[in-house]
Order: sequence, then structure tokens, then C-alpha cells
Amino acid sequence: MKTPTHPERTKTPSTPAAKVSIRIGKRTTLDASMTTAGLLSVGALVSSILLSSAVIVVAAGRKAARRPLALPDHTKANG
Repeated sequence: MKTPTHPERTKTPSTPAAKVSIRIGKRTTLDASMTTAGLLSVGALVSSILLSSAVIVVAAGRKAARRPLALPDHTKANG
């Protein structure tokens, strides 16, 4: 049995979803463009990085509250 193909789904988009052009000085120009899939993947990466950093900060705060860095020095108060 042959799998049906959908040519409209396999085509790559001819127009980018985002374009930017930056000109620095008189001679230097930077051009960049990105497709919709690229924008979605960048968004997924940024959101996963932010979520993972929040988990790391929460875990570090819990460990610091459980174990102090130094014990209080009681000899200075009695001296």
C-alpha cells in the first residue's frame, strides 16, 4: 500500500516569517531571515532555558535554607 503524499505540506515556505536588516556605517550590512518553524523552535528553547533556570534557583534556595554557610560564633559575645 502506498502512502499518500501531500505536496502542499512538504513545500518549504518561500517567504520568511521574520526579516531584519542592520546597517552599520556605510559599508557593513547584516541581513537575517527566519521561518515560522525557526521562530517556534527559538521560542521553545528560550522558554525551556527560563524554566530550567527557575528550577535551579529554587533548588539552590532550599539547600541554603537547610544548611547555613557558617555557624554563629558564640565566643565573641562572651569575650
